[in-house]
Amino acid sequence: MKLLRREDMVVLEFTFTNLSRVGEPGAQRLRATNASVPAYLSVLFPPQAVLEQATPPTAPSTGVKGAWLSGPSRVVFQVPSGTSIPFTASGLLTWTGLQNVVSKTSLECVWGLPFALTSTPTTWSHGTEPVTSPTGVTGLWHTALTRPTNPPNGSAPAGPARVQPVPLVSGGPPRLDQPFTAALNGTQRQQIANALARRPVQAQELVLSALGATVDLAGDWSGVPGVAVVGYRHRAVIGRDSLVHLEQRGYLLPFGFPAKIVSHTERRLDLGLVKTSRLTVLLPEVVYPPDAVGLPHGGRAFPFAQVRLDSPLTADVTDQTETFGQQTGFWVRGGEEADGRLRFSLTGVDRRGHPVTFNAPLVFIFGDKAYQGLDLAAYEQKASTIVLPAAGSLELAPTAPAAESSTVQVLSLRIGAEAATADAASLQAAGRLAAYPRLLSVEARVPALTTFPASTATTLATTSAGPVQLILDGTYVAKGLDEARHVYAKLQTPVGFAPSVTDSGGVAKLDQQVSGLSTTAGLVGGDLDTFKSGSFNPSSYFPPPPSDPGAVPPTRLLGFLNLRDLVEPTNTGDGEAVPRILTEVIRPAGGPKPPEAVRSTLIWRPKLKVGTYGGVLQIAPATTLELRNTTTVRYDGTPPQVDSRGELRAVVLSFASGILLVNFERLAFTTKPGASPSLDVAVKDVQFGGDLHFLDRLRHYLRSPANGPRIKVDPTGIEIAYGLAIPSVGFGVFMMQNLVLSTSAILPFDGTAIRARFALSARDHPFLVTVSLFGGGGFFAVTVQSEKIVELEAQLEFGAAAALNLGVASGSVSVTAGIYIRLEAEGYTLSGFFRAVGALDVLGIISVSIEFYLALTLESGGKVTGVAEVTVRVRVAFFSQSVTLTVERSFHSGAGQTLAQVEATPKPLSFAETFPNPQPWRERCAAFARMAG
Repeated sequence: MKLLRREDMVVLEFTFTNLSRVGEPGAQRLRATNASVPAYLSVLFPPQAVLEQATPPTAPSTGVKGAWLSGPSRVVFQVPSGTSIPFTASGLLTWTGLQNVVSKTSLECVWGLPFALTSTPTTWSHGTEPVTSPTGVTGLWHTALTRPTNPPNGSAPAGPARVQPVPLVSGGPPRLDQPFTAALNGTQRQQIANALARRPVQAQELVLSALGATVDLAGDWSGVPGVAVVGYRHRAVIGRDSLVHLEQRGYLLPFGFPAKIVSHTERRLDLGLVKTSRLTVLLPEVVYPPDAVGLPHGGRAFPFAQVRLDSPLTADVTDQTETFGQQTGFWVRGGEEADGRLRFSLTGVDRRGHPVTFNAPLVFIFGDKAYQGLDLAAYEQKASTIVLPAAGSLELAPTAPAAESSTVQVLSLRIGAEAATADAASLQAAGRLAAYPRLLSVEARVPALTTFPASTATTLATTSAGPVQLILDGTYVAKGLDEARHVYAKLQTPVGFAPSVTDSGGVAKLDQQVSGLSTTAGLVGGDLDTFKSGSFNPSSYFPPPPSDPGAVPPTRLLGFLNLRDLVEPTNTGDGEAVPRILTEVIRPAGGPKPPEAVRSTLIWRPKLKVGTYGGVLQIAPATTLELRNTTTVRYDGTPPQVDSRGELRAVVLSFASGILLVNFERLAFTTKPGASPSLDVAVKDVQFGGDLHFLDRLRHYLRSPANGPRIKVDPTGIEIAYGLAIPSVGFGVFMMQNLVLSTSAILPFDGTAIRARFALSARDHPFLVTVSLFGGGGFFAVTVQSEKIVELEAQLEFGAAAALNLGVASGSVSVTAGIYIRLEAEGYTLSGFFRAVGALDVLGIISVSIEFYLALTLESGGKVTGVAEVTVRVRVAFFSQSVTLTVERSFHSGAGQTLAQVEATPKPLSFAETFPNPQPWRERCAAFARMAG
């Protein structure tokens, strides 16, 4: 039944439950139909609130604002048994003495946010008849909800009456959708409703009327855990908001900064409802001690000990459109970034005290969602794509009090979040968000990779010149360094570490495909799981050689031997049997200060396999290899200081299947700051075998030359040379002159095989040997590489001379012969010559001389060239004549064919293959004419 009264605008709708009208017309009353069943009087009010569009202060004042009416409000009273109510307008309005039914009352005096009464005694105060002023103005009918002022014992209160607020709780689910921005949004209404379950709001004023409600509500939930709203004040006059103030508490994900958002809406004459929302960071610094409540993995997933928010500490957050989760929070928006998110300036400090500055967008997490329903997987999915520019040094795996072996230069970060391990109550008591930040990846410059410049000749696909993406190792994060064999990070994409030969120690090239970082070994190559299992396998640690058989292996010894084949597998804990490339950050004394320099140290003492490799290198049980490099890079711009040494001991180099063996006691390459590279070589002996065994008797001359070795170091390689000049020896008819013995070894840096050369005198300085009237001389030189002779050159001359003088006549004769051999990759040359000269002189009047010369040369390709020359000279008194006859012939022999040509030439058939039986032979003979006679 509707009650409408024009004079004071009463607009009400009554519903009767278990009530019947009794009595005569004009004097009817309402009474319970069944006295054993409760009877109810329900009063339905028209919409009491208006949702009015709110705009920011900068909005134009001429805009049209939207408005929506709320739903109706209902007040339900229970009619006691035996009580009757006059069925008149005044009688129906007299419900002051009736008891409110709390469970059925719903007051939507705030749009979309229904309230209900508590069990606290309340009463409705209003007039039953219109009230008209002496001037003839009739007041708007209204009813006010109040609390009784009398104390419970019924005694009168002392002093003036005091208005007591009425507690209100949630009257049902709030509305979450709305067409425009208003003083409250759906999330805020839901948060207020959740908070009402913990503590009611206090209604200082609550008046209902046909035109709307006039309210003054205040809620205070400070100190109440698990709520998002800590303060709420709402004033409205006749259904229209005049002031709405809301304070929300929460945290900034992922770092957990406590923060609040204060939303303030007030009515202005020029703009209507104006709304501002401002974020304020309550605690701009969060620390993460290892024993923090619920900190996963002892803090290893996030290497910062604390993070400080530098700016902004306050920011406008009117735009909350980019929500996070189901009413969980929102990305704080603002600024000029392409994604619209506000970038906060932060400073992280690692456990060593290094500061790292970076910028990051943050998510505001509402306080009532901070301990449940956090969709961290969705957050990390977005966070993994957000690059946070950063600058500073960061120790990824602190190993106090050891040196800073895991410090990198940070260029950017990617930071996610993981759930805390403690329960909600413990986290709330500690004031912590139920999530902690974790490092997804870091783009950094690893000092060990950047200190040693990559070689230009590297065969690795990716060089180590630039920054790399690092991800903390899962085993380290979950179980610590010991379980991970001190591997603390892996490279998202393995890179090539290819220092120059001189940086590796001169005698070896230490290239590797870096896939991880270790606090004890520095750079780790190959499969990380194999390394973490405790095994060092060179075949998986170092990169494989190229598929081309003639290509140079990336990791090599003496320029061409693959180190993967020479090194014994071992245990990763065997001291320095695994390559160690460590970095130490040098800082001034007196607390955390900017670094002065970075010192990188390369150390490797591998265990070598006994055997012969490449046909050249003979490794014995006593053979050792040590590589050591210390490079200090200072930040003041001075050149790097490099101290490098590579030493190979007790090794034999065998060339051309043992025709030349060089036994080294020590082969050490050294570079020091301010000095040229040097080589320390100690040759135990040089031996000759095979076809050069006849030279072995000379090897003792090479043991300790007085002038020592001649060493030449340049970018192409190292040359070690010995030379020994033997003094002229003469006794009796024997004379030996110009005998020089020399040997050299070349260790190239370009990957070609090692070479050795032995020489006996030289072409331009041959040795000479004379015995009586016989004499001769020559030279010999051989160059060997690996298992082959690459060049051989030799020449030997011999002859005799005699002279006779009879006074009236004199004569002389000499005969010489020689042979020259040259063998090299391009071909060969073999030459021989014979020369005879005779002369006769009679009294100086007649002289005759005859010279005969014969030479024969065989060249590559089988070409044979022969030259014969006879010269006769005759002089009689004043007459002289010279005649020379020369004959030159050349032809090809089969000896010049290459091995491939010989194999490709068809072989002749044997007699048995041509004539397998007598008949073919008879037929062949019959084909020829008979011989005469």
